[in-house]
Amino acid sequence: MSAKGLGTPATRAAIIEGLLTEKYLIREARDLTPTAKAHQLMTLLRGLKVNELVAPELTGEWEFRLAQMQGGTLARDVFMRDIAQMTQTIVSRAKEYDSDTVPGDYVTLETPCPQCGGIVKENYRRFACTGCAFSITKTPAGRQFEIEEAEELLKNKGIGPLSGFRSKMGRPFAAALKLVEDHETQHLKLAFDFGQENEDEASEAPDFSGQTSLGPCPKCRSRVFEHSIGYVCESTVAHPKSCDFRSGRIILQQDISREQMQKLLGAGRTDLLTGFKSSRTGRHFKAYLVQQKDGSIGFEFEKKEKAGRDGKHS
Repeated sequence: MSAKGLGTPATRAAIIEGLLTEKYLIREARDLTPTAKAHQLMTLLRGLKVNELVAPELTGEWEFRLAQMQGGTLARDVFMRDIAQMTQTIVSRAKEYDSDTVPGDYVTLETPCPQCGGIVKENYRRFACTGCAFSITKTPAGRQFEIEEAEELLKNKGIGPLSGFRSKMGRPFAAALKLVEDHETQHLKLAFDFGQENEDEASEAPDFSGQTSLGPCPKCRSRVFEHSIGYVCESTVAHPKSCDFRSGRIILQQDISREQMQKLLGAGRTDLLTGFKSSRTGRHFKAYLVQQKDGSIGFEFEKKEKAGRDGKHS
């Protein structure tokens, strides 16, 4: 491959930008990460046995032959003939594929279908029941389920919160997922749960009588409990509502445990947390979560030691 590189610097940049535009890659700080869409495409091409399009060596080989043509050692008509022949072979192979699904290393879930109790199997795009019409996508909002997560979702009809989802604008977000009834089809469907449904005046306030409070609300001094996908003041979900304090269990991809929330509510700050990831730059950072004067939650960063005139840290 040393003599058969993947294009020129200019064409490589264009290829990468194309992959980013089509959502096959996402840029995270200095890294380029393949998306679930990219992995699905690779599964599809391997399943169709179009292995030529999976191997980077193909691009390198054609770039090498293009250089040969430019150098006069390969005739243009030979180059174009071979390109056309390879394209016809690939298109023909894809058109002749007549299976109902794409081959792959798929699993059969151990958890039965939550709708009919049947067997749920994985396929190219979905987890689908073999006994009824129940099926869910494998990649909601660009995040692919792990098999263990799919098992938990089917067993409990809910899971999360989970991080790693991406909006249509490409911004990462965290949310819980649940199975709810589709009133049109009468089947269960997959839905996001952001923890704020059913909090209107007509709904019943949550019952926290069996829970232990994590601490006093920094805004109104009522009690804070774990609720849905986060932490919430009891007065925020009461009727009438008299407070607006809530916090997610995941903040910028950092899990906020019960222990850390108790420290935040009791002492005013958490321990130093190391798993935050900026939604703007994609970079990881460390910070404390602290109570602000208005009762909201903010970041406090480590103080860097100042070096003295002799170069020693004070």
